[in-house]
Amino acid sequence: MVIGKERGNWYDDHPAACTCAACEKSRAEQRKFDELTQGRKVGRNELCPCGSGKKFKRCHG
Repeated sequence: MVIGKERGNWYDDHPAACTCAACEKSRAEQRKFDELTQGRKVGRNELCPCGSGKKFKRCHG
């Protein structure tokens, strides 16, 4: 029995410098979200800055 290796680690599949389409899409979405929030912390019950109309906690939280 190997202890500590029961769960897979998603970091193993995609290193930080990964350029696959999924990683590029998630980075672009994160940059857009960062631009909308302008570095401030978004409250859980505020509307999500992505424009979905949902509360932050139900959308990106």
